[in-house]
Amino acid sequence: MKNQEEIERQIDDTLDSLAGIKSAEPRPFFQTRLDARMQQRYAPLPKFMAKPALVWSFLALVVLLNVGVVIRYSQKTVSEPQDASTFAKEYGLGAFDTNL
Repeated sequence: MKNQEEIERQIDDTLDSLAGIKSAEPRPFFQTRLDARMQQRYAPLPKFMAKPALVWSFLALVVLLNVGVVIRYSQKTVSEPQDASTFAKEYGLGAFDTNL
């Protein structure tokens, strides 16, 4: 029983000590400095990117260029596989060539 009373007294003392605590206050001009730092780090978009018509036009141009590249390279004909002798003849690598 004495132990329970001691615990309750310590709890009451702890709660009484919290009664006089004040809330923390930031230094002067904290909000102003925070706003300035946020604007530096996360700068707004450039003016030309704020216009949706320009952004959509740019994206459409990129997509069209990609489609054109895919179409162009998909239509390329694959050359016939060459054996070593054909390759050697094309590049002048004959058996009697002394320029090697």
